[in-house]
Amino acid sequence: MTKRLKFWGWGHEGDGLDARETNALLETFAEGYGIRPTDDGAFPTLDAISLAAPRLTPPSSLAKICTSDKFERMLHAFGQSQPDSIRIYEGDFAHAPDIVAYPESEPDIAALFDWCGEAGAALIPFGGGSSVVGGVTTDVGSGFAGTVTVDMKRMNKVLEIDEVSRAARIQGGARGPELEAQLKPRGLTLRHFPQSFEHSTLGGWVATRSGGHFATLYTHIDDLVESVTMVTPAGEISSRRLPGSGAGPSPDRFMFGSEGALGIITEAWMRLQGRPTFKATAGFRFADFFDAARAVRAVAQAGLFPANVRIVDGVELKVNGAGDGSFTLMVVSFESADHPVEAWMARAEECCLDHGGTVDVAWRDNPDANLQGAVGVWRAAFIRMPYNREQLTPRGIISDTFETSITWDRFEEFYHAIRDATATAVREATGQEGVVSCRFSHAYPDGPAPYFAFHGQGEKGALLEQWQAIKDAVSAAVIREGGTITHHHAVGRDHQKWYERQRPALFGDVLAAGKKRLDPKGILNPGVILC
Repeated sequence: MTKRLKFWGWGHEGDGLDARETNALLETFAEGYGIRPTDDGAFPTLDAISLAAPRLTPPSSLAKICTSDKFERMLHAFGQSQPDSIRIYEGDFAHAPDIVAYPESEPDIAALFDWCGEAGAALIPFGGGSSVVGGVTTDVGSGFAGTVTVDMKRMNKVLEIDEVSRAARIQGGARGPELEAQLKPRGLTLRHFPQSFEHSTLGGWVATRSGGHFATLYTHIDDLVESVTMVTPAGEISSRRLPGSGAGPSPDRFMFGSEGALGIITEAWMRLQGRPTFKATAGFRFADFFDAARAVRAVAQAGLFPANVRIVDGVELKVNGAGDGSFTLMVVSFESADHPVEAWMARAEECCLDHGGTVDVAWRDNPDANLQGAVGVWRAAFIRMPYNREQLTPRGIISDTFETSITWDRFEEFYHAIRDATATAVREATGQEGVVSCRFSHAYPDGPAPYFAFHGQGEKGALLEQWQAIKDAVSAAVIREGGTITHHHAVGRDHQKWYERQRPALFGDVLAAGKKRLDPKGILNPGVILC
């Protein structure tokens, strides 16, 4: 029996933190940081929510792929952001889509565009619903006659595999596990594993410029795309399949990061890799966070390109039960489908030891290194992190993350400015000291991608306002200090006004002109990328 997704949290019904995990998380916040739950809070139930009657009726030609089922409308009303979570627990579903559509072909999508354009309805593309920045939240204002969410899950096939060139043509609605299962019999993999892997799609990855767990070299989905097909209200854009091209501005680059505001990505040719057979993982402890950062820089600039090179500060380790707060952890992993990786791992180890690191988990003769030491504990907690919020939000605890990137020459000053701004914002919004942590999610020869988390004691009934005050303060600090408003979480509605400040004004005008040509009635994902 297929399990149903939660409309109120992460993953499937029945999945989540168990009582032991929940108690450990709450105890760490309460005893370690003075952030205490206000009450146990209850998960919202389907029967407790009332939805307005749908304002739209699909034409008979589309009726078979459309539904106004209450559960489906609620499931597609939100993504996975902190404000989404707060609004779900407050029962705020007034904006829920009127219709949810499940196209099975590109003509279905074109027909949905035509109907929504004629009806004056907004259309929200939906992959796996894993957006943490309001990218699929159906807040479109009062200027539309209704809202249609277009769920791509029926277009989920690997259509063609070119084993000579190692590439595959994959439909945009294929979720991570689905596409990998179809590639596995050929001994191939896309090797793109964002934290949302299980509940996100290829089309969503391309549309949001997703970042996977490959922390160097092939960090973004951009690096793995050979060509893209996108259907728009004005017609189809399909780029030529090539290993590379210098022919003018790239049509692929125009489609990357479009976040459903310009069209729906229906398929793409993706570069594949052989499935890894040689692997090595090691962990190192550092007494100082910046010593660990310098070790990451040394590895990144040595041209070793590890699959994983991350540092996690003591605060995040402590919050997740992987440390006592006294050290920073560095994880380094190499993998290959072609050759042993010992030489690369040995050089990375030298970089870590040269910068004051000590071994947490050795890699020699230890194929399960990533399951041991602080490395293993943090890795297990990392996989479970998406479930934390559904236990914290109903108990009045604000818990969110944001990520950015900056060049190495500015990193230390940037880190202090952002960390201080975040701590100040949490204190001013909640009236109490909060918790701020940092890790690196990705690393480049010219700079890291710092990933911050913050937690604070919220007030029931004011959580949304408190979160917004913190979000505004930290976003302003990121832009002011020269970082990017997002490295891999996308723009969505939560980052839109900050993205407008980051992008050149004239480029914004060009983008607006492009949207006008592709989406002349302005029905696609209003408020995302372009207001």
